[in-house]
This record gives sequence, structure tokens and C-alpha cells, in this order.
Amino acid sequence: MSSTFKDIRFTASEQTPDVMAATTSRGMVAGAAAPAQPANAATAAPDARFQNDEAAARFYASRVFERDARPGVRSLTAPESPAVVPGLRVARVKDDGLSRTRFVQFEQTQSAVPIFGSNVIVEMHDDRSLVGVNGQVADAPNVSPIATITPERGLAAIAALTNTAVASLQDNAPTLTYYQDEATSAWHLAWFYRKVPAVPPDLATPVAGRKSHGLGRSPRDFAPRADYLVDAHDGAVLFYYSSTPTLVQCFGVDELNVSQKFFGEKTTANSFELHDTLRALKTFDLGFSDIGNPQLPQHPVTDASGNWHATNTAAVSAHVNAMRVSDFYRSVLQRDSIDDKGMEIVSVVNCIYQSDEPGPEWHNAAWYDNRMWYGQIQNGNSRFTSFSRYLDVIAHELTHGVTEPTADLVYQNESGALNESFSDIFGIMVANFATKPQQSVKQWDWELGSGLGGGGLPLRDLKDPTRTGDPDHWSKFVHTSADSGGVHTNSNIHNKAAFNVLTAEDPQGLVFTPEDVAILYYLTLQRLGKLAKFVDVRRTLIDVAHIYYAALSTGDRQRKVDAIGSAYTRVGIV
Repeated sequence: MSSTFKDIRFTASEQTPDVMAATTSRGMVAGAAAPAQPANAATAAPDARFQNDEAAARFYASRVFERDARPGVRSLTAPESPAVVPGLRVARVKDDGLSRTRFVQFEQTQSAVPIFGSNVIVEMHDDRSLVGVNGQVADAPNVSPIATITPERGLAAIAALTNTAVASLQDNAPTLTYYQDEATSAWHLAWFYRKVPAVPPDLATPVAGRKSHGLGRSPRDFAPRADYLVDAHDGAVLFYYSSTPTLVQCFGVDELNVSQKFFGEKTTANSFELHDTLRALKTFDLGFSDIGNPQLPQHPVTDASGNWHATNTAAVSAHVNAMRVSDFYRSVLQRDSIDDKGMEIVSVVNCIYQSDEPGPEWHNAAWYDNRMWYGQIQNGNSRFTSFSRYLDVIAHELTHGVTEPTADLVYQNESGALNESFSDIFGIMVANFATKPQQSVKQWDWELGSGLGGGGLPLRDLKDPTRTGDPDHWSKFVHTSADSGGVHTNSNIHNKAAFNVLTAEDPQGLVFTPEDVAILYYLTLQRLGKLAKFVDVRRTLIDVAHIYYAALSTGDRQRKVDAIGSAYTRVGIV
């Protein structure tokens, strides 16, 4: 999106009490029916003074905009107007079943004309207390809101572009919108035509021999539709795109020389991108550029046929492994992406980091700046092996992205070791769920980053941390100022406890299913404080087990609680 659009980000849980008091204290505003609260009033209590969700959402949006230093954002409050944020128009109201919150979504308008691409979402609890405000807004377009050509003339321009008779398009009544050309940053007033039953040649021609989802041909191939923006002053077709889903099944060979199936996006007749719109995944190729000052390509990795063969194995591995992590968090833990708010997962392969290594090698895969960055090592014959091949390492890194907005464990000493340990635990789980879905935990692979440690050893081994020279018992806790207090070393003590939980047995057999252990640790992570210690995890895990297994008999529930206690006691966490 053009730089003219400004990001709005306000999360209530990240604000200080003073900021929240200033943002949520209510005066006599439209939609509110009582005098202002004092600035130190509680802001989390139910508030019945808003007459409806829209009134509450408008109020919160106005207060967030007022705090913004950018004039273009502050101007949306329109202090001269009796209405609250009059430049926003409600697009929809939605209840989110996973987060148990409600979204009020607005689009920005100028002179009552909506701005294409604008978006403001206000998220609230059931009692209308604020969760957050997010979106993209634009400076006011300096273009007349009065159209000088008729809708019929705009339709004629579409007919000419698509070589279609105008008469067949006559039932498409457009609306006006403001549109900004990304290439020139110029604003236009445009007629917006939706679901027009005619498309230009680049959207019309299916790839010979390809099936849209690996099955038969889709009706979209025979009767495609597109949305168009036509300049309402000169009749030029400004922009068009398919109005039907373009998610298609693609194929490719990954870094392990394994053929994979995954979803991508068909952008034109002869172009497919590594963009999974269902899971919100995108994969880019940085072309051995430095992540210290990255300039992402304009589009994700592309292919003319949607079958990557062995043309970019690094990108295929990154895309498929991001899909596996996403599926684990969505299906097992019911988490909506990394941030639990549908965050897009962006993967970038063929990266270097000159602050660490000169390149073209970079021995790392890292979650940084809300993206996954993959380095590579040279393996002879000018070929490279990408770190995107390591699913467990990828899941480990992405779990750091989960921990940050969940428990936000301070990355130092015990809490930092727990931060690392939770990433190790879920890294191992994701890898085994994906590659050994039908096997018992007795057949699981417990190595994290096999071959990436010294002497061909793994980075960590949950089954036997001593293999890599790491402690497996509290009595061996390393007190050091290095490595943020030994976070990568002492994490192994808690790793061993988690291994004990996953493999716990009694005369009745395995005590837990892997799915149950994943849920128990995830629920525990959500309840930890920033400075949690190992013993806090033991206590919280047991508390969660009592709640999670409440429907079991007292004896069966105690059997599971005792197994957790024993698993932690065996590593000295008591």
C-alpha cells in the first residue's frame, strides 16, 4: 500500500494506566449519555453509557486519533463537527468466536465518498470496553468528488478493454470511490464496478492442462468475473482484479528433495505466487540481500505454471513449513495465526546479514520484525542449503512470535529460559505432528535442529539434554551473565520436564495424548507472568490440568495431575 496510507496501531493491554484513562474516560460525546468520568476511573468495568457498539467504537477511534501526532490522522476527529469521527462509515460488525470479542469495522470517507483500501477496526469486549484500534487511513484526497463522466461511459471503457458488448454488462451499477495509484501516488475519483462478467485477457486464459484445485475445472475458468475502477473524470481504466477466489493448489520440490503440495495464488494466466490467502502466508526471495536494510520484492516468489519443480527449493520449504506451523496453531490450539488476530506470516529466503557474516552464507533462521528470515550455507558446486528446511527450528522461531503477545516472558534468567523452552517444546511438537502424525510419542524425534550443533549434534535434545552438554536437572542450573543469564542452557532443564510429561506412563499406559499436552502448555503459557520461574510453570500446569480435566472422575484427573508433578519433580522443579 502506498505510503500515503498511515497505519493505526493501539492495543489496550500494552498501554499504561494513564494512557488508558485518557483514552477511555468519557465526556458528553455523541452516543454517550452521561457526564465524564474522572481521569482515574476504572476503565475495564462494564460501561452501559454507550447506546450501541457503533457509538462506543466511534468514541474509542476518536480518542486514539486525537493522541496521534500525524495531522492527517488527528484531522479525522473533525472537532468542528458534532458527529464523532464523521469521516468513518461502518462497513460491518462481527463477533469473533476465538477471541470472544467484537469487531466494528469502518471505511474512511471524504465528502461522503469512501476511500478504496482504507480500514479501521475497533475491537471490544462484550461490555464494550476497549481491546484495540487498528487500521490504515489516508490523507484527504485533493480531488473533486463530483464525477464528470457517466457510469455508462465507464462501462464502455471496460467493454473495450475486455472486447465485450456493453449490453451484456448493463446490470452493473457502480459506486464512487477514491483510489490512489500505487505507482504514481496520484489520487483519482473512480467508478467502482463489482463482479463484472467480463475480464481482460490476462485474467481470462487458464493455464493449459492445469486444474484449479487439483480436481475438475472450476466455473471461474469459464465465467470469470472482475472488479474495476474507472476514472470518473476521464474514463481511463485504473485498476482491475479478479472478484473470485484465486487460491489454487500448487506443487514444488523442497530442500529435502521431497515433492510438496501447497496453496498459492493465481495472479494472471501465466503467473502463480507463493501467497496462501486461506492461511495468510506469503513467501519472498531476498536474492542474497542484507536483512539489515531489506527491500522486499514487490511480489512473492512466482512461477509461470504453479509447479516449482526444483526451481526454488528454499522458498517451497519456507512456504510449506509456515503452512504446517499455521495449521498446528489453528487446528490444535485454535489460535488465529501468530498474534491470534489473523496476522499474515511472511517468510523471506536467501537472506544475508552482513553485521554477522559477509555473505553469501548466513547460518541462521530468525523471527525478526514480525517476519521469518532464512539464511543458507554453501554446500559445494555453487549450491546452497537453506535453513528453511528445518521445520522444528521454524516452529521454534515462530513460537517466539506467539510468546511475545501472550506471556511476554522477559528474555533474561529463568523467564528467558522459559521463553526458549516453550519455543523448543512447540518446535518439537509441530515437527512431529507434521511428519509423524500417526506415531506414538515413543517414536518421536526429540532432536531440535539435527546436525546444527557442534560435532554434528543437534542444537538441543529434549530426551537427553546432556548429549549437547546442557543441564537436565535443577541442581545443574548454570548461573552466568552470558547469553542473557544462560537462557539457551537452562532452558534444557524445563525441556526435560516437558519430555517427561509427554512420555509419562503408568500401569494404564501413556497418561496424555500429544494434543492434550500441547493444549495444557498453551493454556499455561497464557497464564504466566513476565518474570515467571520454572516452579510457576509447574504450579500453573497443574492448575490448568484440574480445569481442563474437570469432567473426568476424581481418580482419573488426579492420575494426570500426579504425572505432571512427577515429571517436574524428577528434574528438581519442586
